[in-house]
Amino acid sequence: MKKYILTLTFTILILYSCKKESAIQLQEDNGCIEKIIIPLTGHSINGADIPVANTLFTNNNIDNSKYRYYQYLHDSVQTYFPPYSKFDSKVVKVDEYTNGLRIFTGQLVFEFKNELFNFKAGLPTNGTTLNTTTNLTLGQLRKLFIDNIEQFDNKGNQYKDSCFKAEFGYFNLNAGISYSTENLIKAWRVTLKNSLSPSEYPIAYYQDNDGKLIYYDNGIRTFK
Repeated sequence: MKKYILTLTFTILILYSCKKESAIQLQEDNGCIEKIIIPLTGHSINGADIPVANTLFTNNNIDNSKYRYYQYLHDSVQTYFPPYSKFDSKVVKVDEYTNGLRIFTGQLVFEFKNELFNFKAGLPTNGTTLNTTTNLTLGQLRKLFIDNIEQFDNKGNQYKDSCFKAEFGYFNLNAGISYSTENLIKAWRVTLKNSLSPSEYPIAYYQDNDGKLIYYDNGIRTFK
């Protein structure tokens, strides 16, 4: 009988613990915040350069079906050694996508020399089986962002009436760590809606499952 009572008590404690943990809720801020979607075809380079980039990939048999172009550079380059020959250089920088969503840490750089592929910088993604269902609400993201602005910049009051934008995608937690396996999670990228800064500071990335801050960037990147 005592053994039964102990087992029952232990089971109740486990159930209570699980119930208590699942009941934890993040606070919300009902101010202005909008969810944005940057589609795979939403290239941010000049429209006239898109077919040029497409041709470079096609002619060099490079699959670009999951790339969004975010920068295109074209220049004539001269070597620093004899015979000091000149060559045409085209550079295409891309964001990688999987499941139709942007990988925030998935940037690749392709360089073409005289229209021929020369080199690639960055490690391609292996994709993910994670779904595209979101957990955090926009109100929760706004509250998290305001709190972090106050925490790192002491400017929460300054931005309390500002409008923010939030993009849902994937984040590789092992990005930048040498010889590490890609570890994609569902995440959010939050910035000011109408930022005047080219880099859109401040920026914050959050894990979608629990709202944990991945890093905050105001020009100085702070990891949690």
